[in-house]
Amino acid sequence: MTMSTSEYTGPLTPEVLRVGEQVLNVVVDHAVFRRIREASMEMVHIMRSLKLPHGILVQADSGMGKSLLIELIRRELAPQALPNGANACLHMALDSTVDANGIAAAMTRALGYPALPARRQLESMNHMTQAALERTRPLALLIDEMQHVCEGNKDITARSVTDWLKVRMDRHNFPVICLGTHALERLAVINPQFTGRASASFVIQPFKFDESWRQVVAGFSSAVNSVDLSIANGAACRPLHQASVGNMRMLKRILTYACMYASTQPNRVVDMASLSSAFIDAKGQVAEQMNPFRSGRREAT
Repeated sequence: MTMSTSEYTGPLTPEVLRVGEQVLNVVVDHAVFRRIREASMEMVHIMRSLKLPHGILVQADSGMGKSLLIELIRRELAPQALPNGANACLHMALDSTVDANGIAAAMTRALGYPALPARRQLESMNHMTQAALERTRPLALLIDEMQHVCEGNKDITARSVTDWLKVRMDRHNFPVICLGTHALERLAVINPQFTGRASASFVIQPFKFDESWRQVVAGFSSAVNSVDLSIANGAACRPLHQASVGNMRMLKRILTYACMYASTQPNRVVDMASLSSAFIDAKGQVAEQMNPFRSGRREAT
């Protein structure tokens, strides 16, 4: 994983970068992720035996781990290799310009075609995807950034995209797992026939300060061995929640920078000073006045 250090203002050495990479690569599972993965696996197993088009819609704020969840589902499906050697799980990420041609092109690429037709005509791509789906018979399709289908005033486009998916779900009998922001709620109005098939719905909310939050923070603390991050389980647990507002991406960014600062100290211990500096790096100087680590702050160098 390549790490961006554009916001980190401390020393940059190979050792500091190594510590940052270790924190960035930590994967902390939690109960909501497990429920979604269990539902996904159950759906895959059911659809192997029954012709029953099904899907899942997952809504979450930016930074709550949708991309990580996709990777965890892909890892869980990976051991179930298909007899033809094809990928058991297809994956695509949509952009704001997606339409019927765009979804067909994304599916064509996900199925492994090295190049699209020269004119990217929908009929040609439909033929290519149908042949590949009949040959490979994937277990599931994961779609990231699905909110782009229904954002803005483009209900007609959204209906054509979801109709395109609905036809493939019906014809080839694989579950579609769609992840996106809360704009996905509009799909039920735009195309109820599609959401009727993708009837299981989950919402990943920012963490509250409760036992689930403590377990997530403890997961980081136990996974990081290059510095001492034990403060996360104690005095910093609540301030970390205040600083990140329960958002996983912001939590990881603060912990990453704090561990990088700590790696430059003789004792290699994350303290309130390193967390304070990490918070300012992560949110900018404008956040200094609401710095929850400030009471124990000293400049980390």
